[in-house]
Amino acid sequence: MKRLLCALVVLTAVPSFAQEKQEEDVHVVIQRSGDLPELPPLPPTPPLPPLPPASYGIPPHLVEKLGLPKELVRRVQDLTFESNEALIGLEAELKRARLGLERELRQPEPNESRVMEWVEKVGRAETAVRKNRVGLMVAIKKALGPDNWQKLEAEMGPFGQPHRVHIERRIERKP
Repeated sequence: MKRLLCALVVLTAVPSFAQEKQEEDVHVVIQRSGDLPELPPLPPTPPLPPLPPASYGIPPHLVEKLGLPKELVRRVQDLTFESNEALIGLEAELKRARLGLERELRQPEPNESRVMEWVEKVGRAETAVRKNRVGLMVAIKKALGPDNWQKLEAEMGPFGQPHRVHIERRIERKP
């Protein structure tokens, strides 16, 4: 929940920074509608570029920097694919459980025993998702070994620790 709130704060703050910057550079010219010439139609927008491939395993720049063997990188990538494939069903079950709980809570007179059953289902689903992620981390740690794991952790930061986001606001005014 804290991560969600932090993400919302960041997402709502960033556009407001951009708007403040844009407001300083915008010049508005008002014309009457009769004075406006007809504009040609806009050209069609080009198709969006394809999304970049999903990141599975260890980022390539770290593989090169740490000098990890290709066989080891492939094993970590396979572990990640297997774990992520299992995660699809686990996350679906979690969403179903949350939806069932919400549906029961929105009843005019919710049944307490059914609400508690749904709470248990949500808890089991959340635990299954967490076990999947932690299990993947442990499997990667075993595959890499203590030395490579320490090097990777030094480059990426400790796993499981929340990442801190620092937003610095600078506004440069033109004279």
